[in-house]
Amino acid sequence: MTLKRIEHWETRAFHTFLEERCGAPFVWGENDCALFAADAIKSITGIDIAESFRGKYSDEASAIEAIKTITGGSTLTDAAVWCATRAGLAELKYPLMARRGDLVLVDRGDGTLIAGVVHLGGAHAVSVGPKGLVRLRITSIVRAWHYE
Repeated sequence: MTLKRIEHWETRAFHTFLEERCGAPFVWGENDCALFAADAIKSITGIDIAESFRGKYSDEASAIEAIKTITGGSTLTDAAVWCATRAGLAELKYPLMARRGDLVLVDRGDGTLIAGVVHLGGAHAVSVGPKGLVRLRITSIVRAWHYE
């Protein structure tokens, strides 16, 4: 599978997706950081890179169990690598070269990695937090995957 961005993705689909999710809080298995990133990519490409995970977990413990079952790993990084590889996303050698809409893993400031995407403005990554979307410094990106 190779992902390709739909026409006008940045001014229509991705923009609308971000507006719709602006106030949606973090919910395991529904609107957590991994599914948020996958949903963002789906809005841009029409393809769900996290399809194998949907409906498989509802809290942190069951998310880890789903990662183990599906990927053989045990971390969000393992899940991101698995989904990106399966979808044909190219990992960037230099993560700070990530562009708008790219899948990223971001250090939220305490060493914990969360999944997100590069925001429309390109100066931030965006993910989901307790009260809705959160913007994170682009310099906090530790891994990134690009697609056309």
